[in-house]
Amino acid sequence: MNILLVGPIASGKGTQAEKLIEKFELANVEMGSLLRSVAEEETPLGEKVKKFLDSRTLVTDDIVVEVVNKYLDGIGRLDGILFDGFPRKLPQAQYFEDFMGKKGLKIDVVINLTLPREEIFKRLQNRRTCEKCGKVYNLLTNPPKTEGLCDFCGGKLIKRSDETSEKTAVGLSQFEEITLPMIEYYRQRGLVEEVDGNRPIEVIFEDIVERLKKRRLIANG
Repeated sequence: MNILLVGPIASGKGTQAEKLIEKFELANVEMGSLLRSVAEEETPLGEKVKKFLDSRTLVTDDIVVEVVNKYLDGIGRLDGILFDGFPRKLPQAQYFEDFMGKKGLKIDVVINLTLPREEIFKRLQNRRTCEKCGKVYNLLTNPPKTEGLCDFCGGKLIKRSDETSEKTAVGLSQFEEITLPMIEYYRQRGLVEEVDGNRPIEVIFEDIVERLKKRRLIANG
């Protein structure tokens, strides 16, 4: 079972990804982390990725696919994978579909977490990130056990400077312009499950699991 998890910023993708990975022992292709990891390597690919990250420009599709291919070769499996952050746009989806087909790999389901625009802004006002390990919390929906401190590493929780209302509006516009056409591409193939992200975390997760059962991607019970 290979899952593509998509949704706008603050939709709870990271939280649901963690729960899916833990429950079904999935490998995780989280594009942001992969790119940062590769950028630290003293290799030709690492140098290419580092230039993009340092200049804060989008990594080109061919390099992103090369990074994913490197990761898949490293884990030695083509099944039981959760994709988060790639593919992100229609050309990537089309490119990746051809790439996956040649390797005998395919996306079985696309989980699209939806969230009203006003709720996105509300959540971002209450979003905090561990400055040490990068773990994300929400003071409303997923607060830390100890106020101001990360549950996992004890690092200080901060509000990121790029999570302003203005930058959020830009990010949402990009999501609507770039990612929604990709979601429609998968919808036409009957792969998309629209999941309401404006509910408690456990309710959302149970909903996702039930949808996986209905598609016979996991066993009942």
